[in-house]
Amino acid sequence: LMKRPSIRQPQHLKRRLTITNSSQLSLEVVTMVMIDNEQLYHQPSILKKLIEVANATIPENEVLLLALKGTFKEFLFCTDRNVYIIKQGYMTGHTFGLGMFSMAYNNITNVEIDMKLFGGYFEISGSGIQNTDKSYWSNDKKTDPAKQPNTISLGNKSYLEAFNYAKNFILQKSNEAHNNSKLDSVSSSYQVSIADEILKFKNLLDMGAITQEEFENKKKELLER
Repeated sequence: LMKRPSIRQPQHLKRRLTITNSSQLSLEVVTMVMIDNEQLYHQPSILKKLIEVANATIPENEVLLLALKGTFKEFLFCTDRNVYIIKQGYMTGHTFGLGMFSMAYNNITNVEIDMKLFGGYFEISGSGIQNTDKSYWSNDKKTDPAKQPNTISLGNKSYLEAFNYAKNFILQKSNEAHNNSKLDSVSSSYQVSIADEILKFKNLLDMGAITQEEFENKKKELLER
């Protein structure tokens, strides 16, 4: 199993969002998306823009836990259920409208940051995604991280602290989701096994090989395991 990463919030990004009532936030930001004001990790200087994009894209039944912006109009949102990358603007290939990439934590296999001396990118990997080498300075749609749905351009190293936090956050959520999925699978298999055993004894009862009392005792024993 993947070792769970430890997460520490950088001091300059530790600012909290304070909800004063249902329609007003500190910094006079109006929100419709659900926000955990004890956990939201964000870039304070662009909070209004982050909430504006989140309001337009994040489902109302999910809680926003992380909100970041890359070099261009590329936004990373993490909720209690999914990860979203939203793309807007000419530089991302969306002069009109927007592009949306979403993935549940249990489908994520890796998160990487590739930072060179002058620019880099943040990338999410998962089942069904074929990742290729990319370059911040590329003009090719296939290798330009600004134009790929599962990547975010990072223009310089000032983005590293925030996006390294995001990387660890997503990997931790993914690890937890995979572990929960395994537990659910084991539990389901165990329940099927018990049902099969009860059915075997029911068949013996129907055949007259055991008495009703013996069947009831075996059934009780199996259910109390």
